[in-house]
Amino acid sequence: MITEIRKTISGTEYWDNKEKRSLFVPTGEEPGFEVTVNPESMILGMDLSSKPDTTVVTVPFNDMTVKQLREYADELGINIPSDIKKKEDIIELLS
Repeated sequence: MITEIRKTISGTEYWDNKEKRSLFVPTGEEPGFEVTVNPESMILGMDLSSKPDTTVVTVPFNDMTVKQLREYADELGINIPSDIKKKEDIIELLS
């Protein structure tokens, strides 16, 4: 599979996955090989644009206090035993 990497004034650069090398075609010339147009869909075997985007929210546990971590766990319905006092242990339970 050969894919286009970049275009410059002097020509277009391609990457050959099979031979693991780059190929250069000067401007005005046609490549003497087949170029794969949409490599992402070929790698995964599906069309990436067909699914809606999802938002991933990360919570900065390190910036939270033990009290805030316990409150956050309560919001999620996670029970933290009363004998767990260290911030690191609570973060481990939430992760």
